[in-house]
Amino acid sequence: MKALQGVLGALVLGAASALPAAAETLISDSGLTRIYDYRFSHAPGDVLTYTTEVNGRLYEGTITLTAIGNGFVRGFFSDRDLGGNFGCSGEVTIQWVRSDRYISVWRIGGTYAPYLRCPQAGTTARLNMRRYP
Repeated sequence: MKALQGVLGALVLGAASALPAAAETLISDSGLTRIYDYRFSHAPGDVLTYTTEVNGRLYEGTITLTAIGNGFVRGFFSDRDLGGNFGCSGEVTIQWVRSDRYISVWRIGGTYAPYLRCPQAGTTARLNMRRYP
């Protein structure tokens, strides 16, 4: 009987650990940048959505994850403002710091389409972020 309980316990524990972690939102300390559907466990190819406000313009974008490590994810991002004239792309790294704190580093390369403008091209932004359920 104890052996059966042990096997059942292992199966239940194994099944529970296979469940995805709850998706949460990372919000910058300024409140202007939000990364949605962030989980502690991701895989390369996962796509996250985000919004950010820069110089009064609201941008919506996606991050396609390319690397996952111990406490960090890295990927390529692209976004576009709601007016449709501005858009940027580049690389972002999201690093877990402690508890519910993260740092995201955005390396803005330029635009991904010739008809868009990216005033922040060639810059790097570092954002302190907090995790919210």
